[in-house]
Amino acid sequence: MKIFFAEHFKNQLRKLKKKYPKVKNDILEKLENINLKTEIYIGRSIYKLRIKSSDQKKGKSGGFRSYVYLYLKKDLLVPLCIYAKSETGSISENELKYHFDNISVEMLKTHS
Repeated sequence: MKIFFAEHFKNQLRKLKKKYPKVKNDILEKLENINLKTEIYIGRSIYKLRIKSSDQKKGKSGGFRSYVYLYLKKDLLVPLCIYAKSETGSISENELKYHFDNISVEMLKTHS
């Protein structure tokens, strides 16, 4: 399975990287070793991931949350958003839709 990083997601990572320098490695490690059977299924091929932060010593509970979309047709794993759990409790359905819509446009241009 390939991983597609949209610019929308990369911008989120850049912002987090200022405070958490190892966030990029944390997300890459999680995505490369992902087991979707153990992740939280939200619906419509979207999963919520709990990611441990190498910059904090709080385990998964104080790490990051990311939502990923599994695009089966193209065998792609597409990260939609990422945030620090300590800064944001959770995101709303509207926020998730906003991230999905932004990334869908870019994904369709690249993989159609």
